[in-house]
Amino acid sequence: MTTGTLSLRPGLRALALAPALALAVPLATAPAMAQDESLPMPPVFLKAMEPMVERDTASDKRIVTRHETRIAGRKIAYEAIVTETPVTNEAGEKAAVVVTYAYVAKNAPGGARRPVLFVFNGGPGASSSPLHMSAFGPVRIVEQEGRKASLAKNPHSLLDVADLVFIDPPGTGTSMPVKGVDATGLFSVEGDARAVAQVVQTWREANGRTDAPFALVGESYGTARALAMLGAERKHDLPLPDGVALLSLAIGDNTGPVISEVTLLPTLAAVAWYHGAIDRQGLSVADYFEKARTFAEGDYAKALIAGAALPASERARIAQRMSDLLGLPSESFEKTGLQLDRQAFMLGLLADKGLRTGQLDGRATRLISQSNMHPPFDDPSMTLGGETGTLLSDYITRDLGYALPSTYRTLNLGINFKWGWGRGQVYSTARFTPYLVDALAQKPGLKLMTVGGYYDITTPLAAGQFALDHAGLAPQDRTVKAYAAGHSVFEDEAELAKLSADMRVWAASLGK
Repeated sequence: MTTGTLSLRPGLRALALAPALALAVPLATAPAMAQDESLPMPPVFLKAMEPMVERDTASDKRIVTRHETRIAGRKIAYEAIVTETPVTNEAGEKAAVVVTYAYVAKNAPGGARRPVLFVFNGGPGASSSPLHMSAFGPVRIVEQEGRKASLAKNPHSLLDVADLVFIDPPGTGTSMPVKGVDATGLFSVEGDARAVAQVVQTWREANGRTDAPFALVGESYGTARALAMLGAERKHDLPLPDGVALLSLAIGDNTGPVISEVTLLPTLAAVAWYHGAIDRQGLSVADYFEKARTFAEGDYAKALIAGAALPASERARIAQRMSDLLGLPSESFEKTGLQLDRQAFMLGLLADKGLRTGQLDGRATRLISQSNMHPPFDDPSMTLGGETGTLLSDYITRDLGYALPSTYRTLNLGINFKWGWGRGQVYSTARFTPYLVDALAQKPGLKLMTVGGYYDITTPLAAGQFALDHAGLAPQDRTVKAYAAGHSVFEDEAELAKLSADMRVWAASLGK
């Protein structure tokens, strides 16, 4: 991945598989810009498609080891608790074993009433390893250019303010189905949410934490899971959390004519700003994003709504304004009726240099001539979690004392491609905000936090905010944070430090 001065830690990137795959459509643009759909899949993709290794029994091991770390200058002793929790299918049979990795501070203020954060990534089909080992766990995988990846204590861990439980949902990590039992229903929006909600409540009860405030922290599809879990908790009479943090929102309710374009344009403008493809006018990326957003929600939205009724002179004016903000020729926008095309932008912005941009992170670049994998896996900002798998497995086995019953699956595309979105639903039509609206009606004190990156083309920052705004959730009723980052904010060291500080403030507010 060519990133110029961009410094990322890519080995455990949390894939936004559902949105990325949904956007991998053939181009209707110039043949020179199109990418060949017949190109091969990457080797790690093929490995991620391998069948799951089923468990012989619905085991329920619990392994505790003791450690210490230092965060913000303070020494913290903690227990690492690896727990196997059997989860049931719709028939009540133990259909899979879910593995959690918990970190509980000892002799910390608050004791058993200390906040507990339950953390997971997305996919669907992704393990919790990115947030666990690159963001918030007490130990992280450090990757530096030209050096072999290694383990190190994590100064950005949230363990100083909350206990942490990282959950590998069914089908990920070593959370695998049990032989002879039908686990198919677990690989769906409803079944997955019910299983993970069951794990959360079981862990709280088993560890004497039912009186402690707790929150759900999800990234990408994990944001949809977190909201679906609110529905499962209501349906099965489980306690609602005290907070929900949504990182890189993929919660639906933001697609369709006009809306898709309006919410995407500010992100494309930010990417153009980063690459110096436009006149920055002395503005920061945050200010430039807001300038583009004002245009998108005003003149641009009106022009799109007018459609063919828009006068030619006004169409030309809007197209030129788009060109000024996005760095592509105005003629290209007039030809498409002012509509945006992610692929055309990613392949066209730096075409004069022979480069394309990333989708999960628009700052990343690669020579178009070297983009020789099947879309969307040709994305220069995408990895599939294969580079540091051995180091992760060694940490779990050696440091946490848990003998892995099978190879740790950072990604399981087999369940991703077969995911059940609900009767008659697909990714783009599934809705999740109603779960949140209902939960807030039942528990108005629930603390909501949203996180997004300016350069995330896959789940644009404005799209998630639009979904919440139009669900009736006012911005002043949630904590909204944006960072100069891509889909996985924690990949940037400086932005991770900011994210960690903001998460600490939010976590400290839980239950208050």
